[in-house]
Amino acid sequence: MRRKVIDIKPDTFRGLSVIAASRGTNLKRFIERSLDELVESYDDATIYRYLQQTDPEGMEMLSEDEQAAFEKKYGL
Repeated sequence: MRRKVIDIKPDTFRGLSVIAASRGTNLKRFIERSLDELVESYDDATIYRYLQQTDPEGMEMLSEDEQAAFEKKYGL
């Protein structure tokens, strides 16, 4: 787990707190789950394209065969 301190507008804080309470959870757990769901729903191919452009060392983690298979699978 990593920790990150964020600033939330008062109205946003109140709104999120109400949503969390209506779902029977606390604000911290609600925000964590919401962020997890956001990442899970994000398209893997989009993430991979971004990493190719911004973090070329990330490409070294795959062999050429693995990279080719991944690119073929996601149409890159």
